Amino acid sequence: MNQSQRVLSTYAADLFGISSALYELGGLIVMHDASGCNSTYGTHDEPRWYDTPSMAYISGLNEVDTIHGNDKRLRDNIKEAALEMQPAFIAISGSPMPNVIGSDLKSAAALLERETGIPCMGFRTDGIHTYAAGAGEAFLEYARRFLKPVPEEQHGGIRVNILGVTPLDFSVTGNTTAMRKILAGAGIELISLWAMGSSPEELQRAPSADLNLVVSSAGLSAASYMEAEFGIPYLCMTPVGKSGQELWLRLIRERAAEGKRKEKGKLIPSGLYGSISCFGMSGRTKPEEDGKAQVLIIGEPLISEGIKNCLMTEFGIEHVRRICPLPDLPKEAYAGAEIVTQEQHLARAAASAERVIADPIYARLLPEEKRKAFIRFPHEAYSGRHYREEIPVFTGNSFSEWIGEQL
Repeated sequence: MNQSQRVLSTYAADLFGISSALYELGGLIVMHDASGCNSTYGTHDEPRWYDTPSMAYISGLNEVDTIHGNDKRLRDNIKEAALEMQPAFIAISGSPMPNVIGSDLKSAAALLERETGIPCMGFRTDGIHTYAAGAGEAFLEYARRFLKPVPEEQHGGIRVNILGVTPLDFSVTGNTTAMRKILAGAGIELISLWAMGSSPEELQRAPSADLNLVVSSAGLSAASYMEAEFGIPYLCMTPVGKSGQELWLRLIRERAAEGKRKEKGKLIPSGLYGSISCFGMSGRTKPEEDGKAQVLIIGEPLISEGIKNCLMTEFGIEHVRRICPLPDLPKEAYAGAEIVTQEQHLARAAASAERVIADPIYARLLPEEKRKAFIRFPHEAYSGRHYREEIPVFTGNSFSEWIGEQL
Protein backbone atom coordinates (compact mmCIF):
# COMPACT_ATOMS: atom_id res chain seq x y z
CA MET A 1 0.00 0.00 0.00
CA ASN A 2 3.00 2.32 0.30
CA GLN A 3 2.87 2.86 -3.46
CA SER A 4 -0.76 4.01 -3.49
CA GLN A 5 -1.51 7.69 -4.04
CA ARG A 6 -4.30 9.25 -2.04
CA VAL A 7 -4.19 12.86 -3.23
CA LEU A 8 -1.31 13.08 -5.70
CA SER A 9 -1.16 12.43 -9.44
CA THR A 10 1.43 10.59 -11.56
CA TYR A 11 4.01 11.89 -14.00
CA ALA A 12 3.64 11.46 -17.74
CA ALA A 13 4.66 7.96 -18.81
CA ASP A 14 7.76 6.85 -20.68
CA LEU A 15 5.99 6.46 -24.02
CA PHE A 16 4.73 10.06 -23.76
CA GLY A 17 8.33 11.19 -23.26
CA ILE A 18 9.34 9.35 -26.44
CA SER A 19 6.53 10.96 -28.41
CA SER A 20 7.38 14.40 -27.05
CA ALA A 21 11.10 14.07 -27.83
CA LEU A 22 10.50 12.94 -31.43
CA TYR A 23 7.36 14.99 -32.15
CA GLU A 24 8.89 17.58 -34.51
CA LEU A 25 11.35 15.33 -36.35
CA GLY A 26 9.19 13.94 -39.16
CA GLY A 27 8.75 10.39 -37.91
CA LEU A 28 5.78 8.06 -37.66
CA ILE A 29 5.33 7.67 -33.90
CA VAL A 30 3.20 4.70 -32.82
CA MET A 31 1.97 3.98 -29.29
CA HIS A 32 1.08 0.30 -29.05
CA ASP A 33 -2.09 0.39 -26.97
CA ALA A 34 -5.81 -0.29 -27.21
CA SER A 35 -7.00 3.29 -26.78
CA GLY A 36 -6.54 6.19 -24.42
CA CYS A 37 -2.78 6.75 -24.37
CA ASN A 38 -2.75 8.91 -27.48
CA SER A 39 -5.72 10.99 -26.40
CA THR A 40 -4.29 11.49 -22.90
CA TYR A 41 -0.96 12.53 -24.37
CA GLY A 42 -2.48 14.82 -27.00
CA THR A 43 -5.06 16.38 -24.69
CA HIS A 44 -3.01 16.93 -21.54
CA ASP A 45 0.72 16.59 -22.21
CA GLU A 46 1.33 17.89 -25.73
CA PRO A 47 0.70 21.62 -26.20
CA ARG A 48 1.88 21.42 -29.83
CA TRP A 49 -0.93 18.99 -30.73
CA TYR A 50 -3.34 21.58 -32.08
CA ASP A 51 -0.97 23.76 -34.13
CA THR A 52 2.04 21.62 -35.11
CA PRO A 53 1.38 18.67 -37.43
CA SER A 54 2.90 15.36 -36.41
CA MET A 55 2.37 11.68 -37.21
CA ALA A 56 1.60 10.36 -33.72
CA TYR A 57 -0.84 7.45 -33.66
CA ILE A 58 -2.28 4.69 -31.51
CA SER A 59 -2.10 1.07 -32.71
CA GLY A 60 -5.59 0.00 -31.60
CA LEU A 61 -4.50 -3.19 -29.80
CA ASN A 62 -7.55 -5.43 -29.47
CA GLU A 63 -8.47 -8.19 -27.05
CA VAL A 64 -8.00 -11.09 -29.48
CA ASP A 65 -4.51 -9.99 -30.50
CA THR A 66 -3.64 -9.50 -26.85
CA ILE A 67 -4.78 -13.00 -25.88
CA HIS A 68 -2.96 -14.64 -28.79
CA GLY A 69 0.12 -12.41 -28.64
CA ASN A 70 -0.35 -11.45 -32.28
CA ASP A 71 1.93 -8.59 -33.33
CA LYS A 72 1.51 -9.17 -37.06
CA ARG A 73 -1.47 -6.82 -37.34
CA LEU A 74 0.61 -4.09 -35.66
CA ARG A 75 3.39 -4.52 -38.21
CA ASP A 76 0.99 -4.70 -41.16
CA ASN A 77 -0.82 -1.52 -40.13
CA ILE A 78 2.39 0.38 -39.51
CA LYS A 79 3.82 -0.78 -42.83
CA GLU A 80 0.71 0.33 -44.71
CA ALA A 81 0.75 3.76 -43.08
CA ALA A 82 4.50 4.19 -43.54
CA LEU A 83 4.48 3.28 -47.22
CA GLU A 84 1.75 5.86 -47.77
CA MET A 85 3.21 8.72 -45.71
CA GLN A 86 6.94 8.02 -46.17
CA PRO A 87 8.09 9.29 -42.76
CA ALA A 88 11.73 9.98 -41.98
CA PHE A 89 11.66 7.16 -39.45
CA ILE A 90 9.29 4.93 -37.47
CA ALA A 91 9.23 4.82 -33.66
CA ILE A 92 7.22 2.22 -31.73
CA SER A 93 6.65 2.34 -27.98
CA GLY A 94 4.49 0.16 -25.76
CA SER A 95 1.94 0.66 -22.99
CA PRO A 96 1.36 -1.66 -19.99
CA MET A 97 -0.58 -4.35 -21.87
CA PRO A 98 2.05 -5.08 -24.56
CA ASN A 99 4.57 -5.23 -21.74
CA VAL A 100 2.47 -7.76 -19.83
CA ILE A 101 2.16 -10.08 -22.83
CA GLY A 102 5.83 -9.71 -23.73
CA SER A 103 5.58 -7.87 -27.05
CA ASP A 104 9.06 -7.52 -28.55
CA LEU A 105 8.89 -4.08 -30.14
CA LYS A 106 12.60 -3.98 -30.91
CA SER A 107 12.24 -7.09 -33.07
CA ALA A 108 9.09 -5.68 -34.65
CA ALA A 109 11.02 -2.53 -35.52
CA ALA A 110 13.85 -4.54 -37.07
CA LEU A 111 11.37 -6.47 -39.26
CA LEU A 112 9.63 -3.28 -40.33
CA GLU A 113 12.90 -1.60 -41.26
CA ARG A 114 13.85 -4.57 -43.41
CA GLU A 115 10.45 -4.62 -45.12
CA THR A 116 10.03 -0.87 -45.67
CA GLY A 117 13.59 0.42 -45.94
CA ILE A 118 12.64 3.16 -43.43
CA PRO A 119 14.75 3.55 -40.26
CA CYS A 120 12.73 2.08 -37.41
CA MET A 121 13.23 2.29 -33.65
CA GLY A 122 11.52 0.04 -31.12
CA PHE A 123 11.48 1.02 -27.45
CA ARG A 124 11.07 -1.26 -24.45
CA THR A 125 8.60 0.93 -22.62
CA ASP A 126 5.83 -0.18 -20.28
CA GLY A 127 3.77 2.93 -19.53
CA ILE A 128 4.92 2.72 -15.91
CA HIS A 129 8.31 4.42 -15.99
CA THR A 130 8.50 8.21 -16.29
CA TYR A 131 8.52 10.59 -19.23
CA ALA A 132 12.12 11.68 -18.60
CA ALA A 133 13.44 8.13 -18.97
CA GLY A 134 11.47 7.72 -22.20
CA ALA A 135 12.57 11.05 -23.65
CA GLY A 136 16.16 10.31 -22.72
CA GLU A 137 16.06 6.97 -24.53
CA ALA A 138 14.45 8.58 -27.59
CA PHE A 139 17.14 11.26 -27.84
CA LEU A 140 19.84 8.63 -27.37
CA GLU A 141 18.45 6.33 -30.06
CA TYR A 142 17.94 9.22 -32.48
CA ALA A 143 21.56 10.25 -31.98
CA ARG A 144 22.76 6.70 -32.55
CA ARG A 145 20.76 6.29 -35.74
CA PHE A 146 21.15 9.67 -37.41
CA LEU A 147 24.30 11.44 -36.25
CA LYS A 148 27.39 11.01 -38.38
CA PRO A 149 30.84 12.58 -38.10
CA VAL A 150 31.09 15.94 -39.85
CA PRO A 151 34.22 17.52 -41.35
CA GLU A 152 36.13 19.79 -39.02
CA GLU A 153 35.49 23.45 -39.83
CA GLN A 154 37.46 26.50 -38.85
CA HIS A 155 35.14 28.91 -37.11
CA GLY A 156 35.32 31.76 -34.71
CA GLY A 157 33.34 31.79 -31.52
CA ILE A 158 31.59 28.89 -29.78
CA ARG A 159 29.10 26.39 -31.22
CA VAL A 160 26.71 24.55 -28.92
CA ASN A 161 23.74 22.18 -28.86
CA ILE A 162 21.02 22.34 -26.21
CA LEU A 163 19.88 18.87 -25.17
CA GLY A 164 16.84 17.67 -23.24
CA VAL A 165 14.14 20.16 -24.20
CA THR A 166 10.53 18.99 -24.47
CA PRO A 167 7.27 20.73 -23.52
CA LEU A 168 6.93 18.24 -20.66
CA ASP A 169 9.66 20.10 -18.77
CA PHE A 170 9.78 23.50 -20.49
CA SER A 171 6.22 23.93 -21.80
CA VAL A 172 5.58 26.51 -24.55
CA THR A 173 5.61 29.61 -22.38
CA GLY A 174 8.89 31.07 -23.62
CA ASN A 175 11.67 29.07 -21.97
CA THR A 176 13.25 27.88 -25.22
CA THR A 177 13.07 31.40 -26.68
CA ALA A 178 14.78 32.75 -23.58
CA MET A 179 17.65 30.27 -23.88
CA ARG A 180 18.11 31.11 -27.55
CA LYS A 181 18.27 34.84 -26.71
CA ILE A 182 20.80 34.28 -23.94
CA LEU A 183 23.16 32.48 -26.30
CA ALA A 184 22.61 34.89 -29.20
CA GLY A 185 23.23 37.88 -26.95
CA ALA A 186 26.54 36.36 -25.89
CA GLY A 187 27.63 35.66 -29.46
CA ILE A 188 27.36 31.87 -29.02
CA GLU A 189 26.08 29.94 -32.04
CA LEU A 190 23.28 27.46 -31.37
CA ILE A 191 23.62 24.54 -33.80
CA SER A 192 20.56 22.58 -32.65
CA LEU A 193 17.99 22.44 -29.87
CA TRP A 194 16.88 18.90 -28.99
CA ALA A 195 14.09 18.95 -29.84
CA MET A 196 11.84 22.00 -30.07
CA GLY A 197 12.14 24.47 -32.90
CA SER A 198 15.02 22.73 -34.67
CA SER A 199 14.72 20.80 -37.92
CA PRO A 200 16.09 17.26 -38.41
CA GLU A 201 18.79 18.79 -40.61
CA GLU A 202 19.89 21.03 -37.74
CA LEU A 203 19.98 18.09 -35.32
CA GLN A 204 22.16 16.16 -37.75
CA ARG A 205 24.70 19.01 -37.61
CA ALA A 206 25.07 18.44 -33.86
CA PRO A 207 28.50 16.72 -34.11
CA SER A 208 30.00 20.00 -35.32
CA ALA A 209 29.39 21.64 -31.93
CA ASP A 210 32.10 22.48 -29.41
CA LEU A 211 29.91 21.80 -26.39
CA ASN A 212 26.58 20.20 -25.47
CA LEU A 213 24.38 22.01 -22.95
CA VAL A 214 22.22 19.55 -21.00
CA VAL A 215 19.31 21.52 -19.51
CA SER A 216 17.22 18.59 -18.25
CA SER A 217 17.83 14.97 -17.32
CA ALA A 218 16.29 13.87 -20.64
CA GLY A 219 19.40 15.08 -22.46
CA LEU A 220 22.03 13.24 -20.42
CA SER A 221 22.19 9.93 -22.30
CA ALA A 222 22.49 11.63 -25.69
CA ALA A 223 25.19 13.94 -24.31
CA SER A 224 27.14 10.99 -22.94
CA TYR A 225 26.84 9.21 -26.28
CA MET A 226 28.05 12.26 -28.23
CA GLU A 227 30.97 12.67 -25.88
CA ALA A 228 31.98 9.05 -26.43
CA GLU A 229 31.34 9.02 -30.18
CA PHE A 230 32.35 12.52 -31.28
CA GLY A 231 34.43 13.84 -28.39
CA ILE A 232 31.99 16.63 -27.52
CA PRO A 233 32.11 17.59 -23.82
CA TYR A 234 28.92 18.55 -22.06
CA LEU A 235 27.72 20.86 -19.32
CA CYS A 236 24.73 19.94 -17.12
CA MET A 237 22.88 23.06 -15.96
CA THR A 238 19.57 24.86 -16.38
CA PRO A 239 20.16 28.64 -16.49
CA VAL A 240 17.61 29.77 -13.90
CA GLY A 241 17.50 33.43 -12.91
CA LYS A 242 19.98 36.25 -13.41
CA SER A 243 22.75 34.50 -11.51
CA GLY A 244 22.10 31.24 -13.35
CA GLN A 245 22.29 32.98 -16.72
CA GLU A 246 25.62 34.59 -15.83
CA LEU A 247 27.07 31.34 -14.49
CA TRP A 248 25.84 29.38 -17.53
CA LEU A 249 27.60 31.72 -19.95
CA ARG A 250 30.81 31.72 -17.91
CA LEU A 251 30.91 27.92 -17.71
CA ILE A 252 30.14 27.59 -21.44
CA ARG A 253 33.15 29.75 -22.28
CA GLU A 254 35.37 27.86 -19.85
CA ARG A 255 34.37 24.40 -21.09
CA ALA A 256 34.56 25.41 -24.75
CA ALA A 257 38.04 26.85 -24.19
CA GLU A 258 39.21 23.46 -22.95
CA GLY A 259 38.44 22.03 -26.41
CA LYS A 260 37.15 18.65 -27.48
CA ARG A 261 38.71 15.53 -26.07
CA LYS A 262 41.54 14.24 -28.27
CA GLU A 263 40.49 10.62 -27.99
CA LYS A 264 36.97 9.28 -28.22
CA GLY A 265 35.70 7.51 -25.17
CA LYS A 266 34.39 3.99 -25.05
CA LEU A 267 31.70 4.40 -22.40
CA ILE A 268 28.21 4.09 -23.88
CA PRO A 269 25.26 5.02 -21.65
CA SER A 270 23.12 2.16 -20.48
CA GLY A 271 19.92 3.86 -21.63
CA LEU A 272 16.43 3.37 -20.29
CA TYR A 273 16.10 1.96 -16.78
CA GLY A 274 19.83 1.34 -16.59
CA SER A 275 20.80 3.61 -13.71
CA ILE A 276 18.25 3.67 -10.91
CA SER A 277 15.56 1.26 -9.85
CA CYS A 278 13.78 2.33 -6.71
CA PHE A 279 10.24 2.93 -5.59
CA GLY A 280 10.64 4.47 -2.21
CA MET A 281 13.13 6.88 -0.76
CA SER A 282 16.70 6.55 -1.99
CA GLY A 283 19.39 8.43 -3.81
CA ARG A 284 21.05 9.00 -0.45
CA THR A 285 21.85 6.43 2.19
CA LYS A 286 19.13 8.05 4.26
CA PRO A 287 16.82 11.05 3.74
CA GLU A 288 17.64 14.43 5.15
CA GLU A 289 16.21 15.17 8.54
CA ASP A 290 12.91 16.98 8.25
CA GLY A 291 12.61 20.46 9.63
CA LYS A 292 15.86 21.97 8.32
CA ALA A 293 14.72 23.39 4.97
CA GLN A 294 13.78 27.02 4.52
CA VAL A 295 12.62 26.05 1.03
CA LEU A 296 11.73 22.63 -0.35
CA ILE A 297 11.76 22.20 -4.15
CA ILE A 298 10.00 19.19 -5.71
CA GLY A 299 10.54 18.46 -9.39
CA GLU A 300 12.95 17.65 -12.22
CA PRO A 301 16.46 17.63 -10.72
CA LEU A 302 18.42 19.90 -13.07
CA ILE A 303 15.70 22.55 -13.02
CA SER A 304 15.38 22.31 -9.23
CA GLU A 305 19.16 22.67 -8.90
CA GLY A 306 18.93 25.84 -10.98
CA ILE A 307 16.19 27.21 -8.73
CA LYS A 308 18.22 26.33 -5.64
CA ASN A 309 21.29 28.19 -6.93
CA CYS A 310 19.15 31.23 -7.72
CA LEU A 311 17.60 31.25 -4.23
CA MET A 312 20.95 30.89 -2.49
CA THR A 313 22.90 33.34 -4.67
CA GLU A 314 20.34 36.10 -5.16
CA PHE A 315 18.12 35.85 -2.08
CA GLY A 316 20.50 34.58 0.58
CA ILE A 317 18.45 31.49 1.40
CA GLU A 318 20.86 29.04 3.01
CA HIS A 319 18.91 25.82 3.50
CA VAL A 320 17.27 24.58 0.30
CA ARG A 321 16.17 20.95 0.06
CA ARG A 322 15.61 19.27 -3.31
CA ILE A 323 13.38 16.25 -3.88
CA CYS A 324 13.08 14.44 -7.21
CA PRO A 325 10.04 12.14 -7.61
CA LEU A 326 11.51 10.59 -10.81
CA PRO A 327 13.33 7.38 -9.81
CA ASP A 328 14.57 6.17 -13.20
CA LEU A 329 17.03 8.81 -14.39
CA PRO A 330 20.78 8.52 -15.00
CA LYS A 331 22.59 8.85 -11.68
CA GLU A 332 24.39 11.99 -12.82
CA ALA A 333 21.06 13.82 -13.04
CA TYR A 334 20.33 13.85 -9.33
CA ALA A 335 23.32 15.95 -8.22
CA GLY A 336 22.55 15.65 -4.54
CA ALA A 337 18.76 15.60 -4.77
CA GLU A 338 16.81 13.05 -2.76
CA ILE A 339 14.69 10.56 -4.69
CA VAL A 340 11.30 10.38 -3.01
CA THR A 341 8.24 8.79 -4.59
CA GLN A 342 6.04 7.67 -1.71
CA GLU A 343 3.25 10.05 -0.84
CA GLN A 344 3.65 9.82 2.92
CA HIS A 345 7.34 10.77 2.72
CA LEU A 346 6.57 13.67 0.39
CA ALA A 347 3.85 14.89 2.74
CA ARG A 348 6.20 14.77 5.72
CA ALA A 349 8.92 16.66 3.85
CA ALA A 350 6.47 19.31 2.62
CA ALA A 351 4.96 19.82 6.07
CA SER A 352 8.37 20.30 7.68
CA ALA A 353 9.62 22.97 5.24
CA GLU A 354 8.99 26.69 5.69
CA ARG A 355 8.22 27.16 1.97
CA VAL A 356 7.51 24.68 -0.82
CA ILE A 357 8.08 25.25 -4.55
CA ALA A 358 6.30 22.60 -6.63
CA ASP A 359 3.50 21.84 -9.03
CA PRO A 360 0.14 23.01 -7.59
CA ILE A 361 -1.01 19.41 -7.14
CA TYR A 362 1.56 19.01 -4.37
CA ALA A 363 -0.24 21.68 -2.34
CA ARG A 364 -2.79 18.96 -1.53
CA LEU A 365 -0.21 17.46 0.81
CA LEU A 366 -0.35 20.49 3.08
CA PRO A 367 -2.98 21.47 5.63
CA GLU A 368 -4.99 24.54 4.63
CA GLU A 369 -3.15 26.87 7.01
CA LYS A 370 0.24 26.06 5.41
CA ARG A 371 -0.82 26.52 1.81
CA LYS A 372 -0.21 30.26 1.99
CA ALA A 373 3.51 29.46 2.01
CA PHE A 374 3.22 27.25 -1.08
CA ILE A 375 4.74 28.63 -4.32
CA ARG A 376 2.95 27.32 -7.40
CA PHE A 377 5.46 26.19 -10.03
CA PRO A 378 3.46 24.10 -12.54
CA HIS A 379 5.15 21.21 -14.31
CA GLU A 380 3.53 20.16 -17.58
CA ALA A 381 4.69 16.55 -17.18
CA TYR A 382 2.78 16.34 -13.90
CA SER A 383 -0.38 18.43 -14.11
CA GLY A 384 -0.65 18.60 -17.89
CA ARG A 385 -2.47 21.56 -19.36
CA HIS A 386 -4.35 22.49 -16.17
CA TYR A 387 -1.96 25.18 -14.92
CA ARG A 388 -0.08 25.94 -18.14
CA GLU A 389 -0.94 29.64 -18.03
CA GLU A 390 0.81 29.91 -14.67
CA ILE A 391 4.13 28.45 -15.84
CA PRO A 392 6.76 31.21 -15.63
CA VAL A 393 9.71 31.73 -17.92
CA PHE A 394 12.25 30.22 -15.56
CA THR A 395 15.27 30.29 -17.90
CA GLY A 396 17.12 33.56 -17.75
CA ASN A 397 16.76 36.85 -15.92
CA SER A 398 12.98 37.07 -15.64
CA PHE A 399 12.76 34.23 -13.12
CA SER A 400 14.59 36.32 -10.52
CA GLU A 401 11.84 38.93 -10.54
CA TRP A 402 9.10 36.27 -10.56
CA ILE A 403 10.45 34.28 -7.63
CA GLY A 404 11.18 37.48 -5.72
CA GLU A 405 7.49 38.38 -5.93
CA GLN A 406 6.49 34.91 -4.71
CA LEU A 407 8.85 35.01 -1.75
